[in-house]
Amino acid sequence: MAQPSTRRLRAFAAAAFLSLVVSLLPLSAVHAGSDGHAGKLDAQVKQWVAELSRQSAFAAWEKAVPEIQPIGPGTHGWLVTLSANGKPVGYLVVNAAEDGTFQLGEYGAGPDVLFSESLLRQALKENGLLLEDAGRAVPVTVARHYAHPLAAVWEVTAGEDTYWLDAKTGELIPIDGKAWNSKFGTATYKPPTVSNAVKVASLTIRETFDPYERLPWLLGDKPFSVRESEKVQNRIRSNLHLRYVSEPFGDAMLYALPVVGFQRWTSGRLDLALDMQGTRFIPMDTLSRFGLFYR
Repeated sequence: MAQPSTRRLRAFAAAAFLSLVVSLLPLSAVHAGSDGHAGKLDAQVKQWVAELSRQSAFAAWEKAVPEIQPIGPGTHGWLVTLSANGKPVGYLVVNAAEDGTFQLGEYGAGPDVLFSESLLRQALKENGLLLEDAGRAVPVTVARHYAHPLAAVWEVTAGEDTYWLDAKTGELIPIDGKAWNSKFGTATYKPPTVSNAVKVASLTIRETFDPYERLPWLLGDKPFSVRESEKVQNRIRSNLHLRYVSEPFGDAMLYALPVVGFQRWTSGRLDLALDMQGTRFIPMDTLSRFGLFYR
């Protein structure tokens, strides 16, 4: 994990964090003058939640309440956080398609949702960036950035210090605003086109494993080809290890994640399940664009 700046948030109290100024617009602001569009989004989210809740891994979604927010600046997408009995049970990322419909991006089950504010508070505290013995409060702003599933980050600015943290794990990322803009620019995010998700055909989940028990990406091993989706599914069904490796920020950060399952839709779409602070489902076509697979 990257080491934080030597400058600390010396005058920043834990209580002050509860009143963070988050640079996000409410859903109503995004859909101003377009109630019909918002209604269609709500209906589509309910349809996906209902379909996924029929699967055992998403059973807690059956009575979950969705909260829909824009996922970040420069995107035509939304973060849907699902809660049941006041606790998070999963999330979805929804992208706007060019034809006016909506496309399911990634999604995940469990309490560790994408852009969890409680996980962010915990990460800041554990890294010594959030001190209990307060002096005066420091103005704090928090912004979400989403370039693609492996480049989803929090930008936290407090006083003169700015920190970047992974939106799923809370891990500190050794980049800054200049590096982010250089890599992803300020252009509107256009998600990879994937087959739409309508009805689930099958779901397979296996035990996780340590992806670092061997390092094939350093040993010169040939990447595992995912051109044939059936080959990928058979490997997972057989409990054979499959690793996903991505460097979304170049040499600054490497993700090596275990592939622990898959979900296949009747449209032919295949979503792979990654063990990353909970189970995270991402279309295989999207993962192929931003990383490589190894045995």
